[in-house]
Amino acid sequence: MVILLQATLEQMDELKTTGVYRHDIKQLMNRLETKIERFVQPHIKQLAETDEFMMMQIQRGVESILESTLEEIHNHNTKENE
Repeated sequence: MVILLQATLEQMDELKTTGVYRHDIKQLMNRLETKIERFVQPHIKQLAETDEFMMMQIQRGVESILESTLEEIHNHNTKENE
């Protein structure tokens, strides 16, 4: 879950550079971003202090999600469920 939330935060940063980032969406995203960061930060901090390997795995997972297309993610999940 931490990986997914971290990927969401990074995607929200990307959305800020698009034309859909209007005032009302900006307000909602800022509130959501703040709430997600409050939830994720303690977990990330704890992992960084206790398990550097796990922290690196999370970062690689986030990068993998952000770099993949929906089709690639779907195909990967389909292969895992076989």
